[in-house]
Amino acid sequence: MKYIITKSQLKTLEEQWYDPRTWFDDEGDSDDSCSSSKIQSKDWKQLYSDLIKNQMIKQGEKLLIVWGPNQTLYYTQDGKTPIRTYKVSTGANGFSNQPDNKETPIGLLSIGNKIKAKPYEVIVSKIPTGKILGPNMDSVRVDPQGNKHIAEVLTGILELNGLEDCNKNAFSRNIYFHGTNRENLLGEPHSNGCIRVSNDAIQWLVNNVPKDTKVFIKP
Repeated sequence: MKYIITKSQLKTLEEQWYDPRTWFDDEGDSDDSCSSSKIQSKDWKQLYSDLIKNQMIKQGEKLLIVWGPNQTLYYTQDGKTPIRTYKVSTGANGFSNQPDNKETPIGLLSIGNKIKAKPYEVIVSKIPTGKILGPNMDSVRVDPQGNKHIAEVLTGILELNGLEDCNKNAFSRNIYFHGTNRENLLGEPHSNGCIRVSNDAIQWLVNNVPKDTKVFIKP
């Protein structure tokens, strides 16, 4: 059986072949399919409105917004007034949903499991250890593989589940909100992909933000 295509169709096929954006499948490997690349909001307030217009959240729905440009977390229910505002540290290597990197995911996610520890208690592999590490103190922990850990996860964790094809690997990448012994660096990107907040902040978030609350991360 012969197939006949026009020159225009042939040109389209050639353009797709040479365009790297078309080489990814539907397994969440490409950020081009992510809502954050399509929603070009100028600030977090407009973002809330744009998400409603795109039917990604409902009017009056509580939302956590990580606004990358100013490294700030906004918790809001109306997109006008923040319930809480906190400085954060996102990935030092930037933003991406690609696996096996140290970048912060982007797009729409939600809060999964919540892990609560004592204030400034070190959490390893999502398990509280009983060790207390004071504010801005370096850790001296060495893991079984011989890796030194100067920065630690402290106080509490809010796990993240990706809600889009592009970021559905967020949980398997171990991306979450957590307290840190690097509070003095908040407001700048310094993490290994997670979203660091102050220890006071993570205590409040763990106690007050319900599971399944949506999170939007804008690079």
